Amino acid sequence: MKTIYILAAGNVVASGLVSFLDVFSFCNAYWRRINQDAKEDLFHCHVISADGHNVKTNQGFEVPAKGLTHPDDILQADAVILASAFVTDRSEFQAFLTDFEPLIEPLSRFSAAEKPVAAYCSATLLLAASGLLNQRRATTVWWLSEMFERNFKDVKLCMDSLVVSDGHIHTAGATTSNLSLALHLISILAGEQMAQQMAKILLIDPNRSSQQPFMTMAINPEQHKDELIHNVQRWMQADLSQHWLLDDIADKFAVGKRTLIRRFKKAVNETPASYMQRLRVDEAKRLLETTELAIEQIVERVGYEDVSSFRKLFIQLTTLSPRAYRQKFNTHTCC
Repeated sequence: MKTIYILAAGNVVASGLVSFLDVFSFCNAYWRRINQDAKEDLFHCHVISADGHNVKTNQGFEVPAKGLTHPDDILQADAVILASAFVTDRSEFQAFLTDFEPLIEPLSRFSAAEKPVAAYCSATLLLAASGLLNQRRATTVWWLSEMFERNFKDVKLCMDSLVVSDGHIHTAGATTSNLSLALHLISILAGEQMAQQMAKILLIDPNRSSQQPFMTMAINPEQHKDELIHNVQRWMQADLSQHWLLDDIADKFAVGKRTLIRRFKKAVNETPASYMQRLRVDEAKRLLETTELAIEQIVERVGYEDVSSFRKLFIQLTTLSPRAYRQKFNTHTCC
């Protein structure tokens, strides 16, 4: 029997928390079926709150929870999972962190025992704030990645993977990636065969390995306040087919190149050139999703002449070829 503590605080996302409970419950049902003489379940799951009261989800209903009498009580668990809360910006994360604060000391003690610690979605930022991710590889929810990078520079952020393990610490991306994280934990605690069976029973794709194809620039929860850079961004977005040099932008907005690069990187966390590349790939993704335009036509519309070089860039930023991306996300091509 393995004991799992799910630490929950703040405006916890209902689906993330409950789906973990469901997955481990199905594990128990399958375990009893193949081991009819078993005296106990394979997993015992407990939701742990900072104050010992039930936790309230972002949908307003309560999930039964218990507290820790002493920080060392957490050592009774075989694995600890940090449940995500509904976080879209810095202020919501700060409220989440404040609610979770009493659980950081027990979490640190548990981590010192080098038993599995897991977090997904916004809870990965909690794990980073605790210091337990310093000098480790980790991933996070893609639309909070910029905020993560700005605030936790000692973490080696890997946004090309859905689940990232570094030692005993395991992180995953946005909310539904917790299903992949659950399979990963089952594999660690109960073996690969059990994880494979759960993937089949619950229709969880075990080969879903990257969140890069799902990323879009349409969502950016952390907005900067540099009006010059806002104007540059709007100008870039207005006509993606244009071919420009850094000198062109500097001249148009009457600013030196070094100043432009410095302010752009401070505001957007990347160079103007890399930002423009992402804009073009993002528009190409939209056209692949919503039109039947040939790849050559799409490449021309987003300002490239060489299909081969754009294809390489597209794969670099999405892990998929344009053709594979269309097959995956254009619903009009499915029937």
